[in-house]
Amino acid sequence: MKEYLLLIHGTGYPDEASHEVLNTHIEKYLAWVEKLSASDQYIKGARLENSGHAVINDGERIVSDGPYLESKEIVGGYVLIRAHSLNDAISLAQDCPLSKDFVISVRSMYNWPIGLKYNIASE
Repeated sequence: MKEYLLLIHGTGYPDEASHEVLNTHIEKYLAWVEKLSASDQYIKGARLENSGHAVINDGERIVSDGPYLESKEIVGGYVLIRAHSLNDAISLAQDCPLSKDFVISVRSMYNWPIGLKYNIASE
C-alpha cells in the first residue's frame, strides 16, 4: 500500500457549536480512525494548534500569527493513511466525518528510491 496525506482545510467549527455537537463529531471521527487502524490503513493524524502560524516565502516571513488567508486555505490538521490507490484514498477521505464540515485535500506521498545517495558536492 502507498501512503497518502489528507490535509484538513477550514477554520474549525462555529463558536456556537455546543459541547454535545462537538463530542458527537469527535466520537464519529475516532470511530473512523479505529476502522482504519483495524485494517492497518491509519498511520497518524493531528489537529494543528491555532497559534504559531507563519508563512515563509523565498526565505522571508510574510504572515505571522493571523488568519489572513481565505478560510478554505487554512490547514487545521492532517491524517496520514495507507491505501491501495489514489481512488481508494479519496474514498477513505469521503468516509471521514470531517469531510462534512471541512475541505479535505488528498495527496500521495512521494516514495524515495531505496538507497538514495545524493551528493550535493558533486554538482
